[in-house]
Amino acid sequence: MTFGMVESMRRPIVACAVAALAALTVSAALPITAAVAGPTPVAAVPRDDAPPPNERLPKVPDPPDLGNAPWTTPAGKDMKGYRLSTYTGKYYDKSREQYRICVIQRESGGNYDEPSGPWRGAYQFNDGLAAAALRTMRAEMIEVYGDVGRRVIDDLEGSLIYTWPRYFQDMAFWTTFNKGAGASHWAGGSWYCNPARNAERGWPSPNHWNYTPLERDKPSADKPSADKPSAPTADFGTPDYSQQVARDYIRTKFGWKYDEYRALKAMWWRESNWRYEVINPHPNGPWYGLGQVNGGFIADQGYSIKEYMASPEIQIKVGAAYIKQRYGSPTQAWSFWQSNGWY
Repeated sequence: MTFGMVESMRRPIVACAVAALAALTVSAALPITAAVAGPTPVAAVPRDDAPPPNERLPKVPDPPDLGNAPWTTPAGKDMKGYRLSTYTGKYYDKSREQYRICVIQRESGGNYDEPSGPWRGAYQFNDGLAAAALRTMRAEMIEVYGDVGRRVIDDLEGSLIYTWPRYFQDMAFWTTFNKGAGASHWAGGSWYCNPARNAERGWPSPNHWNYTPLERDKPSADKPSADKPSAPTADFGTPDYSQQVARDYIRTKFGWKYDEYRALKAMWWRESNWRYEVINPHPNGPWYGLGQVNGGFIADQGYSIKEYMASPEIQIKVGAAYIKQRYGSPTQAWSFWQSNGWY
């Protein structure tokens, strides 16, 4: 019993009755919505110079428009060479990423379409192990992508794992590895990959057999401009590549120097880990790419989702435009992000 209830029992019965009648009279005179919802908020006055609205609360189609889903991107479908894991879901463990690449180089030399049986694909799954992984993958795909995810897994059932796009082979590895619980599947042998956190380094290594370099196109080294930054030295699509492009672009386009770049670097690390393939299918999304921008703003900048997802350069251009229009600079956007967890 609360203190208020005790006090009410101490009051004279007549006083309680009068108070109750008064309360009933007042509440009957008030609108029901006001009594439930509280004061009506004051509407914001539109400004001619106001930036575009924050795209964090768009209408979500049913089923959701996934745009370029991770398994349909060029990286997600790539069947040769070494990349950062294209899957970063619930079973992904960044501290074991070098271990994963050690395993893939040992098992297949970076060949996702390795057909030799009974062990196949990048991570050398047999059919039973692949089927077991698929059952766990189904639950996560349905949780994240709904009916779309169910249909995709249905399409994979009955197919051999070496035909699965890179994204799903990566997903099968992490699902089976399961934070170390499944490390025994890749244990033993003279070439040992250590599954402990951050224990492996230096992969991929050209000193081991069947080394297959990443098959990526390098950008041309044309003269830099505001819309076309100078060619970076890092491999296309890597976080280092995108950071080099972003630093050059924001300096050339807006005159934003190191402090602004440092704020942008910290903010987009939390948004996407500087990985341009990332799509977040949150119920209020989806959000796309390096800066996790909504499709509506991407369209306002004149790009399709497909064009945007294929190009870190376009993503940087669109993301910088959003920051400029809404916050004025990356440092101001980052300050807002630190207080709210989004920008």
